[in-house]
Amino acid sequence: MRTSRRRFLQDVAGGTLALPVAARTLAARQAAPLTPSNWEQVRAEFTFSEDRVPMNAANLCPSPRTVADEVARLTADIDRDCSSQNRAQFRDRLEASREAVADGLGVSADEIALVRNTSEANNIINNGLPLEADDEVVVWDQNHPTNNVAWEVRAARFGLRVKKVATPANPTDAGALLQPFEKALTAQTRVLALTHISNVTGIKLPVAELVELAHRRNVHVHLDGAQSWGALDVDLRALGCDSYSASAHKWFVGPKEVGLLYVNAGHVDRIWPSEVAPGWGNAVDPRPEGARKFESMGQRDDAALAALASTAEFHRSLDPAAIEARIVALSTTLKAELRDAGYTLVTPMAAELSAGVCIAEVDGNAGTLVGRLYQEHGIAGAATGGLRLCPHLYNTDDHVRRAIDAARALRS
Repeated sequence: MRTSRRRFLQDVAGGTLALPVAARTLAARQAAPLTPSNWEQVRAEFTFSEDRVPMNAANLCPSPRTVADEVARLTADIDRDCSSQNRAQFRDRLEASREAVADGLGVSADEIALVRNTSEANNIINNGLPLEADDEVVVWDQNHPTNNVAWEVRAARFGLRVKKVATPANPTDAGALLQPFEKALTAQTRVLALTHISNVTGIKLPVAELVELAHRRNVHVHLDGAQSWGALDVDLRALGCDSYSASAHKWFVGPKEVGLLYVNAGHVDRIWPSEVAPGWGNAVDPRPEGARKFESMGQRDDAALAALASTAEFHRSLDPAAIEARIVALSTTLKAELRDAGYTLVTPMAAELSAGVCIAEVDGNAGTLVGRLYQEHGIAGAATGGLRLCPHLYNTDDHVRRAIDAARALRS
């Protein structure tokens, strides 16, 4: 896969894939590279105003100029010539994006489907796994509805049993998060559906250890990575999960309405697709190779799918490990200062148990406080689980200080 990435970057830089924006970006980086030591320079890659600072990466992120420009340029190219002959170029672009995303996650391109978002990916697994009446699905009660309520809907249709697991509100270590799941798994459990990082508490699960527990019982582990792809240095082989979902429009700072579904090669054949459209073929077989069978969806946003390769290169140029360290540093400062300001944290302080999603309890209406935070102080957060602030690589130390000062002022 490392060889594949080198080949991809060589093709981009050399113009083989006809990606002039990405090629110019690579050339510019060689002359004046973005480096993790200069986060102010990284911030300059994003066009948002200092009057309206985004700090809600758990919901939606801006894209860097290179990605936004790539989407705009390719969309204009299609509008100028929407012929099938011109659009044929996007087959290679799609595969370049798939390969770049797969390489960043440490898996093979044949295990990656580029779908529309995390919700769609979650539902492909939900609807596609072969399950029978009385089979048990264990879910974390902090899962997103598409990885929680969706299982209850399938259970109501087909007689499955869904067991919700609650974890301690204030976990002191990973063991406290493991124990409730270990108790919940039974001989009837077929699926363990998890969320890597909760969007309602900011708690990060010890996924590799949970996967090991589940695999001892031959349980399929599906992981919702909406809050980890682009925020953490994710290695899916190391995590060991059987399937993984995420959206490009969150922490990955990529194009809108593009997501991913990873399915381990050993499970691709047994999971049914949710949709079958042109591109599949005219019979049950042949079908698209590997996980591509999960993205047979008809007409897509070709420009957005193509620009995913540029997004992957943006992350690679900064180093995902450095991005993770930056996010953890910003969020740790934010949590510590909020606590000192008198807020009660919902999210654990320890980096072992959390990442970039930071939530504090609010006295009264959280929506009102978040509205004032935006209108009076220019910080865009969310009222999810309390006061939720999610600093990302485009946020500066000054942004975090402004958010802290504003939270103090609004509390007084």
